Amino acid sequence: MASEHKGTILRGEGKETFMKDYAVLIVLLVLAANGFGCRSEDKSIPSERIVPLTKHWEKAVPLQTPPRGLKTLSAKECGSCHVEIYQEWKASFHAKAWFDPQFQVEWAKDDSLWVCINCHTPLVNQQPYLILGKQGGDYFRPVKKKNPDFDPDLRDEGITCAVCHVRDGVVLGPYGNQKDAPHAVRKATPQELTHELCLTCHNVTDVLNPTLVCTFQTGEEWKNGPWARAGETCVTCHMPLIERALYPKGPVRVTRKHIWIGSGIPKTRQEKSPVDDYIPGLDMRIITSKKRYQPGEQAYLSVFLTNRRAGHYLPTGDPEYFYTVELAFVDAQNTVLQDTTIWIGQKWQWWPVAKKLKDNRLKPLETRIFPLAFAIPAQTTALRFRAVVRTHRMTREIAEQAGLLEIYPLSIVSLKQEVPLVE
Repeated sequence: MASEHKGTILRGEGKETFMKDYAVLIVLLVLAANGFGCRSEDKSIPSERIVPLTKHWEKAVPLQTPPRGLKTLSAKECGSCHVEIYQEWKASFHAKAWFDPQFQVEWAKDDSLWVCINCHTPLVNQQPYLILGKQGGDYFRPVKKKNPDFDPDLRDEGITCAVCHVRDGVVLGPYGNQKDAPHAVRKATPQELTHELCLTCHNVTDVLNPTLVCTFQTGEEWKNGPWARAGETCVTCHMPLIERALYPKGPVRVTRKHIWIGSGIPKTRQEKSPVDDYIPGLDMRIITSKKRYQPGEQAYLSVFLTNRRAGHYLPTGDPEYFYTVELAFVDAQNTVLQDTTIWIGQKWQWWPVAKKLKDNRLKPLETRIFPLAFAIPAQTTALRFRAVVRTHRMTREIAEQAGLLEIYPLSIVSLKQEVPLVE
């Protein structure tokens, strides 16, 4: 019995039309297979090709193997001999780079963006994935594969000893004394163990997307300033010289501290501020028009704030850091009669496009002068002027939004001076 299958057999003009449409379809499929439609002359439309990693901050430090004589790359193993250096490192922010609460909060906000860990856990050995490129040049679409050499214990050490001191199966050191060392060692070349290592993380500027920028310009601030021209580097200030034995019963030699003091704000409320162990970059002077005043007089004075010793802007690093300069006239009962607070730092807009709105930080050797006048009340029996400089990690509002308010100390007193005006 014949059955009708309408539409399955084409005749006449309908057949010709189908064949033309079919031919067009085949051409489109071939072109699409060869990339037609995936590229555009419009540069605002990202290409889908795999963009290789070319910027230094996009790449982790290549895979390293334990030098002969060592079982691991762990800082703990290094510390079995280099005891003092290990203790300094443990107290440093470098040792806390992975577990730092602010980093973890910020990192989670951006889908755990892979490029961030190139500074917080810089060795390939410390990273769970190998990043092979960026799809369409997009940081948020990395081409990655599992890292068979990932060491989670080493990751937990953050910026560990091997990041700077291990290359190609040997320990790099200032002396390279193979006779005494229990492990393979060689003297670092003039290009190794220098400030250039610092700049790989402390000089990173990139736009990851319109609302997310990475802006750490301490290196550029230094390069364009007077300290670079004088031959003073990051190491000069942040790793001060010290004479000591590098290992038990070893000879006393000139070496460097491994503490890298920065803002001086502790990472937890239980920690002691390391600011007590160094001289801050800022200087403050108070100059009055008279040594002493009488009740009813007008007092004139100026506060001079100078970036005396830092080779970069102050504050530097994270754009959320800022200073407050709190200036107050205070009576015998500690009552504030007149005060003002000056803000120094950067202000950014993050939405809809990230951009810097303001930057009044102090450049190296720059002096900022704050003049003040105060009408001393006639009944005043004692009066003093107080100036306090506080270094702030972030505002209270930002800390609250990030859930860090109860975790982080938000500021420390960096400088404080008092001058008697009426006695």
